Amino acid sequence: MAEVLDVAQTAALLDAPPAGLVVLDVRTPEEVAGGTLPGATVIDIYEADFADRVLELDRAVPYLVYCKAGGRSAKAAEFMEANGFGDVRDFGGGWMAWADAGKG
Repeated sequence: MAEVLDVAQTAALLDAPPAGLVVLDVRTPEEVAGGTLPGATVIDIYEADFADRVLELDRAVPYLVYCKAGGRSAKAAEFMEANGFGDVRDFGGGWMAWADAGKG
């Protein structure tokens, strides 16, 4: 099961990212329009090709997955781990927690 990070842990990870870290935003385009974490790659979990696009990603690098509030990112992280991604972290509070902390 993916490690679930809070705002402080996510900020610390982004301040000193491990080599190759991919920040994966699984929100909709409308949600993304309100802002993203720095350097985020966006793959909308609701799109029909979500699984195919994720499976094209490098399984050897670390991932930080997030969404609006934590539900979709947990599902995405679970999917990734079930498909051989070894280092997946889930930003549990998502964009709402980030914005509420004054970081968005």
